[in-house]
Amino acid sequence: MRDTCVLNTGTIAITNYVTESRRVAKLGWLLFLRDFRLRYRQTYFGYLWAVIKVLAPSVPMILVGSQFGLGGERSTSDYALFALTGLVLWQVFWDSVLFPQWVARRMRRMLSEARFPYEAILYAAAGYVLFNAGLYLMLIVAATIVLGGGMPTTIPLGLIAIPGLILSGMGIGMVFVPFTFVYLDFRYALPMASPVLLWTAPIFYESPDSGLVHTLNVWNPLTYLIGIPRSWLTEGFTGDDMAFLVSLVVFGLIFLPAHLFFRRAIPIGVERLTHG
Repeated sequence: MRDTCVLNTGTIAITNYVTESRRVAKLGWLLFLRDFRLRYRQTYFGYLWAVIKVLAPSVPMILVGSQFGLGGERSTSDYALFALTGLVLWQVFWDSVLFPQWVARRMRRMLSEARFPYEAILYAAAGYVLFNAGLYLMLIVAATIVLGGGMPTTIPLGLIAIPGLILSGMGIGMVFVPFTFVYLDFRYALPMASPVLLWTAPIFYESPDSGLVHTLNVWNPLTYLIGIPRSWLTEGFTGDDMAFLVSLVVFGLIFLPAHLFFRRAIPIGVERLTHG
């Protein structure tokens, strides 16, 4: 009898958790739609800006990087696809880092005037990340057709890996949300960190066989988090594919305490924002 009561209590708790999560996810989706429409309302190119702002600064590197030997023995077209796919996957990860605090800052007036589950901010940020990821993937498809790239059988693995990139980035990004309500330095510094961190992993270049950069690449989990799904999407298995799962575990160990920190710290940040 006692075991039955415990089982029923556990079932009810799980049901309530799922129901609440669905409610918060729906609220986050509505917040995303509201902000998304406002963001692109007065633009001519509309949603294309999500791709243009990412691609434009990197076009020269993608087009001429092979001339500097960054792609190893790859041809110019193969290197262009290699670099573009790496950039796209990096941007999916970095969007996941950046958008939680960006969305929270855009909704700061709403946060100060109304009470709602703060996890809705994360769902709204995920909406932006998923929308951008869809555009990025269409860009890869177009580039593959134009450049004559192959269609390896590992493409489904590359697509399945993308949610892992998003959750890995969100695990880092949610830590910064409470801080951006108190210190604007984080808001300004995060976009500047992107081009620096971009070069710590072999995204635009083939990892060297030795030296300081080689050591940095080997010990950088971003090398495997981005590099292996890129190979799955463009070339096939790498021979070191399990390293992707190891990198997911590393970022997973960050995600859980980061979420706990987010839940405890953001009420303090919102209070500082309201009475600041």
